[in-house]
Amino acid sequence: MTQAITIELPESLYVQLEQTATLSHQSIDKIIAQSLTHSLPPVLQDIPSQYQADVFSLLEMDVVGLQAEAQRTLPAHIWEEYHTLLDKKKQEGLSKTGTTCLDSLRYEADLLTLRKGYGTVLLKQCVYQTLRLSDNQTVL
Repeated sequence: MTQAITIELPESLYVQLEQTATLSHQSIDKIIAQSLTHSLPPVLQDIPSQYQADVFSLLEMDVVGLQAEAQRTLPAHIWEEYHTLLDKKKQEGLSKTGTTCLDSLRYEADLLTLRKGYGTVLLKQCVYQTLRLSDNQTVL
């Protein structure tokens, strides 16, 4: 199913769309749909609601910030504590305090994983847009 919309474009952008459509043997509609597919950020609703606010801030980051986010890791001492609590939970169970601590560390690890993943997708999107822009400048 498709939806029709009407948009106003600057003449230069419309000419660029026409040229791209002609050169690629595709309709202008298809070129616009492909461009939007690659330029819109991934849907935040796909991320569990408790993490959305913390992940949303990535949409405001530049390439440098996204690169830093994609390379971020949890400090070794946090991983050690996490695994220690997991082992203790399996072997003898955890106190309420231990369970709360483990839940907090799990949240932190999950958030890091989601931010790294979402940041990587946004970073790839930035790279794709940069490549598309340079390709269009070369072709047109």
